[in-house]
Amino acid sequence: MALNSPSWPFCLLICVLLTLTSCTGQYVFKENDEDRLYKDMMQYYLRTSRPVLVSTSTGFNVDVGITNPRLEALETATDTMTLSFYLYMNWKDERLQWNESEYGNLKSIRVPADSIWIPEMEVYNVSPFHPSSTMSASVIISSSGMVMYIPSKTISFYCSLDLSKFPYDTQKCPLKMGPWTYSSAEQNLTYQGSTKTQEVSTSDNDWMYGHPQWNIKNIFASIELKKYACCPETYVNLLIDITVTRVASYYRLALVGPSIFLAILIPLTFLLPPDQVSRTNFGMLLMLTMAVMMMIFQEAVPFDHATVPVLGVYYLAMFILQFFSILCCTFTGNLRDRGTRRKPIPAWLASLCLHSRGIRRCLCLDSNFPLFQEPDTAMDIRLLEETQDITHDTGLDHVDIASSDDHFRDVANHTKIMAGKITRESTYEKLARDWQEISRCLDRIFFVLFVLLIFIVSLSTVL
Repeated sequence: MALNSPSWPFCLLICVLLTLTSCTGQYVFKENDEDRLYKDMMQYYLRTSRPVLVSTSTGFNVDVGITNPRLEALETATDTMTLSFYLYMNWKDERLQWNESEYGNLKSIRVPADSIWIPEMEVYNVSPFHPSSTMSASVIISSSGMVMYIPSKTISFYCSLDLSKFPYDTQKCPLKMGPWTYSSAEQNLTYQGSTKTQEVSTSDNDWMYGHPQWNIKNIFASIELKKYACCPETYVNLLIDITVTRVASYYRLALVGPSIFLAILIPLTFLLPPDQVSRTNFGMLLMLTMAVMMMIFQEAVPFDHATVPVLGVYYLAMFILQFFSILCCTFTGNLRDRGTRRKPIPAWLASLCLHSRGIRRCLCLDSNFPLFQEPDTAMDIRLLEETQDITHDTGLDHVDIASSDDHFRDVANHTKIMAGKITRESTYEKLARDWQEISRCLDRIFFVLFVLLIFIVSLSTVL
């Protein structure tokens, strides 16, 4: 009956609690030297105040440095460079000193970066297109008060790009950093203990993969002092000049090489057979191909940039030369047909293309052209067309047409008419051959001219 009484569970619980209490010892927390040091330093520490014991003291210096720089991106559309690196900062905080003997000969401790004063290092030319980031790490504090802070930074900043030499361009981008509110008397800067221009080593990041389109050529860091119109104090900033070169192997194969081969084909239009349709079709095909190349070029370089790439100028020049080559082919084709229309040849044109041995030899034209020699008498095409019969060189000038024999007179007249027709046809054929030879000579002249123009344009732009 006693086991079923209501007081039995309560008595059993009291016995269990008394047993556990008698078996468990009391836990006593014991702090080490680092705990005591951190509590003593941070008891009255304010992270918003400068790390000096006298607030009016000057000559406070922060030594900075950059290691392991890496180019993350360089966007030509927004003129923005993104660079990642480790920023080394070293300064002395007079409020964070201790006697090593009082804390078990503890020489240094590590504390969170947001628990102490951190120097101001703002980016002056920061770009809003890509947010900058800082991977904060703990700071190392030595017993003398020296603080070392090495955060990892990824910064996007403005860089005025010059794409006139694309794809063989070299860009120089300045990164400006420094205090935003402190003057040089309140927070001075040095780069690795000096204010002179120094080269930043880029050999430490060989283990990291580089940018696929750009290579870092060199990086120089320097300290600048500058005064602003708003304030009488002098402000100090860190200037980092980054020089990068474009990897042009892809663009050399995709843009430069095909455009040069297309340019070589332009003068070859004048070496094609004198068929007007085939020449025109060939020229229009080259123009269409050049238009496709310009579309590919537009995808590689945004056209909203301030500078015009020299490769774009080269494309435009080749497009214009191709246009004029079609016009020249049309002109020479019309000259070739002037012989069938029985148009007389100007004397200067005949002297240039038919009678000048030096020009024909320079143009690699044969010198045994039938009409290459100067004729004894000038040909009057209008006289040939108006005269029904020609008596020159026929051998019938002394024939007496008034002979009593009518039959012989008819034979003589018909013979004169036939001789005149033969002479006219021969003259017309010679005139047509002359115009064809003039057209052939002008084709060679245009060929040499366009070769020279393409060579000059290529040499002054892409080569």
